[in-house]
Formats: sequence, C-alpha cells, structure tokens
Amino acid sequence: MPGLAVHNREPLVPPDFQPAEAKVSQVSGMLPGRLGALHVLLDYSLEMLQQAKSEEWPDVIQTGAQRERLITDFFATAVAPAEADEVALVLKKMLRLNQEIEMLAVNSRGGVSESIGSIQQGRRAILAYAENAGEAAGAGGRE
Repeated sequence: MPGLAVHNREPLVPPDFQPAEAKVSQVSGMLPGRLGALHVLLDYSLEMLQQAKSEEWPDVIQTGAQRERLITDFFATAVAPAEADEVALVLKKMLRLNQEIEMLAVNSRGGVSESIGSIQQGRRAILAYAENAGEAAGAGGRE
C-alpha cells in the first residue's frame, strides 16, 4: 500500500536469549536435563511431606517408592565435580524433608510402621548418594 512506511523494529527476543534453566545450568555447572531431574527429586520429597501432613500414608509410601527409583536413575550417572555442590544442596534439603516426614509418621495416630520403614529406606538411599556426591565434590577440589 502506498504511503505506509515500514519500520525496522528490534527483535522481541534478543539474539543471546537463553531460557532460565539454561542460565541456571551455566551457573551451577549442570546440564539442564540433570538439573531438572535433580529438582524433580526434591519435588517428590515435597509432595511426600504434603501427603504426610494430610496423613495419606499409602500415598507417601507410593511416592517414596517412585522417588527411590528416580534417585537410583539419577545416580546411575556419576556426579560430576562441577555439579557436586548443587547435588549436595538438594540432597540436604531432601534429608530435612525426610526428617519432617518421619516425625509426622511417628506422631500419627494410624498404624504407619510401613510408612516409617519406607521413609527410612529412602533416607538411607539419599544418605548413600549424598556420601558419594560429597566424595565427588572432594575429588573435584583436589584436582
């Protein structure tokens, strides 16, 4: 159409734009997929805490079993020295959540011995992996 001026506009997205997850992974040294998987583990722990607060003990057991499989999958790949600090931080958070869940289970009126056993098994798995992550962090510092 005559008379209409075409304006050059700056692109809405800068050429160096990166999604937030990519920026976080650059800061933490973790690949975006590994970082996401790590935070999914934390999300499972938070879900278990909510279920425990609602005294939904069968759900706590089921979610704990799913989380345990994800923990095993996550640590099937060795923790790289660059990601050891982030992994250790999340594992510490998960351990604190487990302690809270255990206290809720102990104080619950229902028969939750199976829940406590399941939670303790999850705690043992987290501790084992935390120990390995700590060794990876220590090895990273020695290199």
